[in-house]
Amino acid sequence: MLGRRSVRSPRTLAAPVPAFAAAAVTLLVLTGCGGEPVDAAAPAPQGPATFGRERAALVLTAFDQADSAASVAGDVEALRTQEVPPSLDLSIAAVRRAAYNQRPQPSFQHINPAFAVPPGDPACFLTTATLRLAGSELAPTDTSQFVLGADGQWKLSHNVQITQPSLVVARSIDGRPATEGGTALDETSRRALAAEVFARSIGSTTSNRSLVASSPLLDGQFAGGWEVYGQQLAGAGATVQRTMDKAEWSDCAVAVPAGTLAFLTVHATDTLRPAPGGPTTVRMVPQSPDLIATGHRTAVSGKSIRVTRVETFLLLVPTQITGTSVLGLNDTALTVTAG
Repeated sequence: MLGRRSVRSPRTLAAPVPAFAAAAVTLLVLTGCGGEPVDAAAPAPQGPATFGRERAALVLTAFDQADSAASVAGDVEALRTQEVPPSLDLSIAAVRRAAYNQRPQPSFQHINPAFAVPPGDPACFLTTATLRLAGSELAPTDTSQFVLGADGQWKLSHNVQITQPSLVVARSIDGRPATEGGTALDETSRRALAAEVFARSIGSTTSNRSLVASSPLLDGQFAGGWEVYGQQLAGAGATVQRTMDKAEWSDCAVAVPAGTLAFLTVHATDTLRPAPGGPTTVRMVPQSPDLIATGHRTAVSGKSIRVTRVETFLLLVPTQITGTSVLGLNDTALTVTAG
């Protein structure tokens, strides 16, 4: 299906745009010469012996065919054959939103792709492409990471839509060699950036504004949505606190003239509790975006409610680290549990 992955605010994640799905196939295949199936993770007939741009393009084409069909059908099991978390988590949430809204997601196709592929026999690669959506005049650009599984199949692991001012930077990856994400930045920088991005996502006033540049997406829409959510809960006699559980960096990163592009994934937990002097329990109504995303059809209430979630950010990190930019992000709830 196609569900909008870019985040406008944590409370308005229901707008559909492509959440990548997969057809009911267990192997990512293309039709080769003579109509014979070609494993997209293996060399194409008469193609280059090493994995490069041509074979990455085969993977993307096969993915579009399979995942688009599964997205339209709302087939979660088919999605699992084409995606892994965190991308899979977002796609499943998008399927649930589409079902709740009784509005199928449109089919999609990536066009004019740019690729960054590691040398040798890579286990991941990055691509930036324009997204053609059936029945829509919109043509957003997204950046994705594909990873090679133990079964030899390529699957989508990360995907965010890119803001308009960041399109040139996102496309500058084309033809550049990707590198291992864990070594592209030193551990101290990774820890500092993860802490700063998370702090900014919840509107912290003690954050380091020189480390991560001011961002309408992060500081305005995302943190602004979090503030509104807290105000809404306060009006209902409840409080919410978000904590970061762990941070992970993508398998692949790529150096471009402006810095290093890499995905940061933050796993977080929201804890909802009754406000002091208020009701003894807290309640989430069925219309809550987080309940819809996690597949709940009825209200959830308890002395406390825990919502686990995953947030994905595409960062451009300059050589000196300071002034890091957020090029795109998304967010979804994973589980909702009453305590």
